[in-house]
Amino acid sequence: MRNRNLFWPALLILIGVIALLINSGAVSADRLYRLGDLWPLILIVIGLEILARRALHGAASDLAAVLIILLAAGGAVAYVAVGPAVPGGTRTLDFKDTVGSLTQASLHVDAGAENLTVDGSTGLGADLYRAHIEYSGSKPDVTLDRSTGDLAISQNNTFGFFGGRHLRINIQVSSAVPWSFSVNSGAATDTFNIASLKVASMELNTAASREDITLGTPTGIVPININGAALTVHLHRPGTTDASVHVSGPAVSLVADGQQYHGFGDLSWQSGGYGGASDAYQVEVSGAACTVTMDKGSQKG
Repeated sequence: MRNRNLFWPALLILIGVIALLINSGAVSADRLYRLGDLWPLILIVIGLEILARRALHGAASDLAAVLIILLAAGGAVAYVAVGPAVPGGTRTLDFKDTVGSLTQASLHVDAGAENLTVDGSTGLGADLYRAHIEYSGSKPDVTLDRSTGDLAISQNNTFGFFGGRHLRINIQVSSAVPWSFSVNSGAATDTFNIASLKVASMELNTAASREDITLGTPTGIVPININGAALTVHLHRPGTTDASVHVSGPAVSLVADGQQYHGFGDLSWQSGGYGGASDAYQVEVSGAACTVTMDKGSQKG
């Protein structure tokens, strides 16, 4: 019983170590789904521990149990970090559609592990977007509802825990219409280069993710909501733009225009002119182990 009780704490530590590697940028977030390949390892570890308890006794049995768990955890970390990134090969898709009569648009991404890059563009001509997708596993669905301007990209994750997945989306979107963005994913690496766009809203619901968001000049009060765990969020705005940032959760860190805040609970900051601003960004970040920065790092869009 004593040896068996070591397993679940070790599993939590393993997941935490991998999340930390992703959060620090040492490992790409889309590799977190590689853990799904390792579910048979749980059975192997349990079997080895049963054999160790029957063959050994006392301190030797305890030592063998610890070594089995350490070796399994170390092997799992190595497999996720340096193992083959995409089992079964990668396939590609390309999509595009025209603006037509649309006056607004939204991008919704719903996937397990994903790597998303969104670039705002003034050079797409009549096209609303151009998307290039690399994937393994099930084929992603891409649909555009022309009555609402809702562009949806999703990948079916049925039984996805039992096999590695890979989804990389590179999409250019037109600055001819305002955009809203919504992402629901597991492990994620997202880059939004949208300084040229009029952004209506953003909502990102992820886990163990890195978000890099370059914004332009807002129109009205633009909400940006980010929820998850082990989040690293970097926001860049034009130097004349006002903003507020609120971060909540255990073990959070906020750096805004050079001011540093660290705490356990709630941290808030706002630029000097935010209270009277009619055009500004309102950022809400919620989750455990969050690191958030807001700076004046983008050119006026």
